Amino acid sequence: MSKLSMTEYLLSSPEITDLYQRATQSQFLSLAGKGQLPPEILSQWLSQDRLYAQAYIRFAGGLISRVQLPIKVQDGETSKTLQWRILSLIQTALSGVTRELQFFEEIAKKYGLDLEALGPVAEGGNLSHKSAGFAPNKVTHDYINLFDSFAAQPRGDLFKTLLDGLVVLWTTEKAYLDSWTYAKQQASETTDTEGDLDGGALRKEFIPNWTDEQFQAFVKECQECLDAYAAEQIEDTEEVAAAGSIVLFKKVLVLEESFWPMVA
Repeated sequence: MSKLSMTEYLLSSPEITDLYQRATQSQFLSLAGKGQLPPEILSQWLSQDRLYAQAYIRFAGGLISRVQLPIKVQDGETSKTLQWRILSLIQTALSGVTRELQFFEEIAKKYGLDLEALGPVAEGGNLSHKSAGFAPNKVTHDYINLFDSFAAQPRGDLFKTLLDGLVVLWTTEKAYLDSWTYAKQQASETTDTEGDLDGGALRKEFIPNWTDEQFQAFVKECQECLDAYAAEQIEDTEEVAAAGSIVLFKKVLVLEESFWPMVA
């Protein structure tokens, strides 16, 4: 891995190409980009994504607890150190996700979407299997468990490092950006959303928000912080860190693939 950055190493790993494509180019996203996603399916996904976002807040808090700010002041440049940069990144993530939760409620109200929609469990393609009541489905629950493994004690895992957390953060955000970029690319040349099944919620509101320049810049900062932090690790532990990172990378991609509801 010595000649590659951490993110280059992860993206170039064997069997990642197919997995990454499945995680970011689902039929759900294709229909979403064309305005042909039924509102009840959008509601089911959005309801679970809201629960994901709530758990993400605890995840971000856990990452903050792992940031070790410099003790010594060096030439008045302490605030420009990598640790301060990572802290600023996590603060941006927290601000973004809290704003996102408010955005969900505003758009749901505007377009008549249900943020407690019952739906099929997002696994196995069994569309007839309805949830017994509104709660995290299995995939969302697995995501919540992953996020909570980074949370403050007693929930958190003491062996989960800041590097691990940065891998998870970058993978989730990059996959999200690439997924909605793919959806955006499925749209026809016309921007008319009058015939969209969801009334235009996705193509007028959600997709522009999830593919804008501000979000792209945030994902780029996630990548740069991860690469910089990984490069600072002791050389003797580099291979161990790389092995652990690829496991987490694949785990998140499997969750991402399963998180998109199955649609005909």
